[in-house]
Amino acid sequence: MDELFERFLNEIKNKVMLESVTLPEDLTHIRLPLKLLDMRCYNWKAENIRKIYFVRIKVAVPAFDIFGMAIYPEPLLDLPSFACDFSCTKKKVFTYINFISLFNEPSYSTKYIEPMKDIYNRYRHIPPQRARAWMQPYLTPYTIYCFPEKIFLKDLRACAREYLMLYLDMFSKSKVIEDASYRESVAQAHKKYVDALSSNDASRKMLGRIIGREKADRFFKEVVT
Repeated sequence: MDELFERFLNEIKNKVMLESVTLPEDLTHIRLPLKLLDMRCYNWKAENIRKIYFVRIKVAVPAFDIFGMAIYPEPLLDLPSFACDFSCTKKKVFTYINFISLFNEPSYSTKYIEPMKDIYNRYRHIPPQRARAWMQPYLTPYTIYCFPEKIFLKDLRACAREYLMLYLDMFSKSKVIEDASYRESVAQAHKKYVDALSSNDASRKMLGRIIGREKADRFFKEVVT
């Protein structure tokens, strides 16, 4: 996952001028004795990007190697957010890759979601898994959500990179919204998703059992969203 972390960061830096955001010291690097947990958190911002977060988590028991990230555009753009998560166990890998669609209108899907189709079709052999109920409104026909054997990791990494490059290309071509009413609708759609993520993401409970509920809540509020 370290290699994927570096590759994603370099791809973003090639397209976007990033500004590092200083996180609270107690959230930047969280460690537990005996290397039971090593968790490193990073935030950046950029022109027309409200937040980019990266997190690397290594858990000793049970063994997990985790890389998660997201790109949240400013509501000046109607671009979806981009989310990507990998959680590797010894034998399997959970993967979630998605463009978080703001609206269900056909014109929006044609512009921002349908371009994912060709990439998705190259990786549709990877067995999917049904996502949690709260996520259903934010899934698209081309969302990757799966927990297959680790033999699929190479393909999943390639798929994630292709989706990221497509997203960055869309970002580079995006235009600032001029209509104030539409801009407000975009802002509300972004907020609705962030609120749903903060309230329902299962990893929040998992982390709460390891680092304490208060710190896990702060991680989601101050780092992830």
